[in-house]
Amino acid sequence: MSIPLAESAYHQLRGLILSGALPPESAITENSIVEKLAIGKTPVREAMRRLVLESLLDVTPRLGYTVVGISQRDVDDLFQLREITEMAAAQLALDRMTPEALERLDELSTVGYSPDDAESIAHYAAVNAEFHDIIGNASGNRRLAELISRLTLESRRFVQIANLTYEHGQGVVHQHQAIVAALRAGDRAEVSETVRFHVADSWNLVLGSLGAVAETAQRAD
Repeated sequence: MSIPLAESAYHQLRGLILSGALPPESAITENSIVEKLAIGKTPVREAMRRLVLESLLDVTPRLGYTVVGISQRDVDDLFQLREITEMAAAQLALDRMTPEALERLDELSTVGYSPDDAESIAHYAAVNAEFHDIIGNASGNRRLAELISRLTLESRRFVQIANLTYEHGQGVVHQHQAIVAALRAGDRAEVSETVRFHVADSWNLVLGSLGAVAETAQRAD
C-alpha cells in the first residue's frame, strides 16, 4: 500500500531538517519545499504544520517558515534523556543479547568517520543509529527501543553543528568497542559507565561547538 502524500512529505521534510540538509535558522517557503520534494502544496502544508507542532519549524504569518534554532537547553534536554534511556536499555539488554546481535555490534563498532568526508560522516550516522537500535531492541521493551531510535535520529540535528574532529571520529570507535566488551562480559557497572561516557562525549562536543558558534556571533556583532 502506498504512503499517503502528506505522510511522505512529512517524513521527507523532517529528514531534511534532522540531517542538516535544512540547517537551523534557515528560512523556507511552501513553494521551495514543493519544488524540492515534487509533492503538491496541500500535503506539504500539512507536513509543515505537523513540524511546527513538533517544534522543528517556526511560522511567521505572511513571512513563511524558519527551521528552529538550537539552544543549550535543547541540547541538554536531549542528551540527558539519551543518557537515561540508553543506560536503562543496556542494563536490560545484558540478559537478552543474542550472539548474533553481539557479532553485529562488533562489526559496527569498527566504523568511525573522517571529518573532511561527508560520505564518511553520513555512513557513520547510519551505523551509529543501527548500533544503538540493536541495544534498544535487545532491551525487550518496545517503547524504550522506539524512544532511543527517535532520540538517536534527533541527535543528528545537534551533531551537525558540532566541530567534528579526527580524534572524535576515532574516539567513537573505542567507545562503541568498550560498550560491546562490557556487554559480552556481562559487567553491569561497566555497561552503565561505557554508555554514559559515550553519550556524555557527544554531549560535550555539541555544547562546546555551540558555545564557539555563540562566541563567534558575539564578536561579529
